[in-house]
Amino acid sequence: MKKPLSLAIALVLILSTLSACGGNKDASGSKKEEASGGDKKVKIEFFQYKSEAVATYDALIKKFEAANPGIDIVQTNVPEAATVLKTRIAKGDVPDIISVGGDAQFEDLSRNGVLADLTNYPGQANVIENYKKTLQLITGSEKLYGVPFAANANGIIYNKDEFKALGLSVPTTKDEMDKVLATIKAAGKVPFHLAFKDAWTALPAWNVFVADLQPATFYADRKAGKTTFAAGHKELMAQYVEFMQNGQEGDRFADGYNDANAKFAKGSSVMYLQGVWAIPEILKANPDIKLGVFPYPLTNDKSKNFLVSGVDVLFALSASSKAPEEATKFIDFMMQTDNAQQYINEQKSFSAIKDVFQNDEVYADLKPAFEEGRVADFPDHYINGMALDVIIQELMQKKNVDDALKKMDEEYDKLANR
Repeated sequence: MKKPLSLAIALVLILSTLSACGGNKDASGSKKEEASGGDKKVKIEFFQYKSEAVATYDALIKKFEAANPGIDIVQTNVPEAATVLKTRIAKGDVPDIISVGGDAQFEDLSRNGVLADLTNYPGQANVIENYKKTLQLITGSEKLYGVPFAANANGIIYNKDEFKALGLSVPTTKDEMDKVLATIKAAGKVPFHLAFKDAWTALPAWNVFVADLQPATFYADRKAGKTTFAAGHKELMAQYVEFMQNGQEGDRFADGYNDANAKFAKGSSVMYLQGVWAIPEILKANPDIKLGVFPYPLTNDKSKNFLVSGVDVLFALSASSKAPEEATKFIDFMMQTDNAQQYINEQKSFSAIKDVFQNDEVYADLKPAFEEGRVADFPDHYINGMALDVIIQELMQKKNVDDALKKMDEEYDKLANR
């Protein structure tokens, strides 16, 4: 769903002067008070889905607990977080604080009474307005069931030293991108390292193809029954499949996300099809690598080559929390300028908080897209809870566009009719 102008205004502010289970504790005691040296601590479970952010949150939690000795924040980060959370909620075991992205999962949580209404939470005043509007568009409600905290960008990460060695410049059109791909392959190198073992890793690129190439009113028309995925996405899906053939030789389903981060960091490919959330992990594997990231150039009309960006992290409060005051106190802490700045500095993301800026040179190639208003939200944020990642993973294996689109229509209709 394209919202280029409003999101662009917000993200230009974020870029500012530029010229998104280690350390976990057992969460089974959430909402209980524990004796500690004669005093009782209130235990608050903080459930968050980003494995790459665990260490950053651990440091911030330590800082919070030092200032609030009566509160014990228990960070929970698990594989398949969305599935685990759904199962726990079905059993009535809801974490006090839930941190997810602005997506279909958040919409589901909001509409089913799981989350507290945070429309009047004072910290909302410090959030850039367009990110709050994004959440309202996702849920279809004027109420706010989460507090936007961090945003991301979904582009093509590249190795600057490799580009320099091959005499390449950052492409801004499809023709230029085709030449970049041809040059890399002619040099005997790999354009992209793919990681289809984890189904969701095929979605970052898919999101851009959809944002750039689908009709502007597609999702509204699909919801109204005026079109189908088979009718509206066939051509762009075929282009997407062709583009994804620029990966490494051999089994592209052998590596998962963590494997690919490490291998790209060590030089397995010249470029990497991931969002900026992968950059901290790449730098952990190779602190010396020089990275850049640019918008996908999928057309020869630069004005139609959008940078996909959306709410990557939000904080939501369980409607059934037994300690909402203490849980809110931790959200207050995370929203403070210095803590929000620490998060985006370490996670290489963007902040949804006013006056918190991302100035890392890694993002210099994104600045024109922000300034020119070429920004769109993640299309999959507007799709109901179908197993889109599994469908696209199977598409990468079988390369049967018609079959994939048929499954998308069937799943969409099935869920819409519930």
